Amino acid sequence: MGPEDPRVVGRVRSTACLKRATVPGTARRPVAAVSAAALLFLSAAVVGCRASPRSDAPLYLTAGAQGPDTRVTLHAAPHLKINARLAPALELAGGTVLRFGGAPLTADSAYFSQPPSALLTGRHEEVHGTLRASVCRDDEQVCRSLTLEL
Repeated sequence: MGPEDPRVVGRVRSTACLKRATVPGTARRPVAAVSAAALLFLSAAVVGCRASPRSDAPLYLTAGAQGPDTRVTLHAAPHLKINARLAPALELAGGTVLRFGGAPLTADSAYFSQPPSALLTGRHEEVHGTLRASVCRDDEQVCRSLTLEL
């Protein structure tokens, strides 16, 4: 999704997918067993354990490090576009409000043509709060307000 390797944040969490690695026929070769188990674990961690957004989620966030801070980016499902005239906002638990923007707009300045983002001070593994945004289906002229708890 970008050069910083952003991760999906909110209620979705990465978990270890592999509890125990067993490689048949490696009882006589403990070094090979450890190497094979390490390779298997790393492959699972890289390929299968990365958290991904639910397929039915209308909006989801990704986060990646940007210097000492965290860049939070708002993505819409493929059939939706994010209304730029009513800027999306994420209200954090402490009362801080992040306003999303800084992305190119469509020719009529009504929608974001790229995912909008916001800079959150400090490094954060997860972002929790209330997301408020206005989204429109590609085939409709009417936007709907969404409130999502992350």
